[in-house]
Parts: sequence; C-alpha cells; structure tokens
Amino acid sequence: MSESKHHQDHKNKKKDKSEEYKQEAIANLAGWQKALADYQNLQKDTEKRLASLSDFINSSCILELLPIFDNYQTALSHIPEDQKKSAWAIGLEHILKLWETFLADHNVTKIKTIGEPFDPYKHESVGQVSDEAQADQVIVEEKLAGYQMKDTVIRPAMVIINNK
Repeated sequence: MSESKHHQDHKNKKKDKSEEYKQEAIANLAGWQKALADYQNLQKDTEKRLASLSDFINSSCILELLPIFDNYQTALSHIPEDQKKSAWAIGLEHILKLWETFLADHNVTKIKTIGEPFDPYKHESVGQVSDEAQADQVIVEEKLAGYQMKDTVIRPAMVIINNK
C-alpha cells in the first residue's frame, strides 16, 4: 500500500471516529437534556405536592379552631348593650379583629349565604321554608357560618333554604 493511500485510510478512519464521537456527543446531550427536563418536572411536582400538603395541614388545624371562633363571636353578641362601650368589651372586640386577621392571613374566607343560591358544595341544608316571596333554592337563613381556604371548603355553611 502506498504511503498516500495509507495516509488517506488513516484520515478516513479518523473522520469516521470523529463522526462517531460527534453522534455520541449529540446522543449524550439529548439524554442529558431529557434528564434535566425530567428533574425540573419532578421539582415542580414535588413543590405542588408540598404546597397541597401544607394547605391540607393548615385547613385541618383551622377547622379545629373554628368552633372556638364561633363561640367567641356568640359570646360577644351577648354583651349587654349598656356595657358595649366599656374597656373590657372594647378589648374583646379587638381580639375578634385579631381572629379575623389571622383567618385572612391564612386565606380563609367566610362562605356567602343569605340571598345566595344553594350550592351543595359550599352549603349544607339543615332546614327549609316555603316562602312564595323568595326565589326557589335561595338561602334565607344561616345557622352556622361556613369557611373556605382559597377554593377549598373547610366547613360548609349550615343554612335554611327556600323550597317552593
């Protein structure tokens, strides 16, 4: 074999190897990019699950606090009219504001009831009236306030509905 032919073969083998390495590098890059995308998707999914778990834990805790809040509001409503301006009654009203701020800070809102159409997802009917002057399936009275955290109902509102 002549030297130039040998040199040409060597050059072709180098070229073949170079092309093989290039293809391998492209395949490795594609694999790495897929692994990175999978990892980023896993991170996002994990963050969503942790946020969801956190919301669940918070809503469970708040659900346990709601009866205390209800009873506190009931107690405030029984303050005699002539004592509502006294320092102790004003102090109790201030504590109510702290409760309301706490709930708002945790994205807890009261479910609208009176005058609203009955929604079995947000309301629980505990009675009914038949009033021709009212629209059918409209809430006419709230027996117990309901609350939701963001879009999730923590406790449905106990209501009386109009049933024509």
